[in-house]
Amino acid sequence: MKYLITESKLEQVIYDYIDKLFAAENGKTEIHKLNSIDEDGKEIDGAYDFVNDDYYDGDNQDYLFSWTDNDYYESLTPNYITQHELETLISKTPNVEIHDKNKVSTLNLIFNEMWKPIFNKWFQDKVNLPIKTLYA
Repeated sequence: MKYLITESKLEQVIYDYIDKLFAAENGKTEIHKLNSIDEDGKEIDGAYDFVNDDYYDGDNQDYLFSWTDNDYYESLTPNYITQHELETLISKTPNVEIHDKNKVSTLNLIFNEMWKPIFNKWFQDKVNLPIKTLYA
């Protein structure tokens, strides 16, 4: 038997799957934005970390995602990065890194590369921040 599905329906299925995949154990799909901090406890300009309710409710205090923009890269000490590397990184901002590689593997296995642009839309809808580059 052959099934046909419209592109918009498939995109909605992927969007909903992403929503459930990153939901907290309590089922809530809200994503919380935290200011990124350095090892001295100071806020980092141009960088945020994102968590769900599990971060506050249990032992799982891992970040789901990190977001950075050009302010973050421009604040790097020149000893750590060349001008060319800096320009390359800035050209890819703002960017998001997904920390849970098992979730990335699951998305790749089920949806191949199709999930990435839909994740970008989902992320922008959830946290109201732009995204140019996804590191997954």
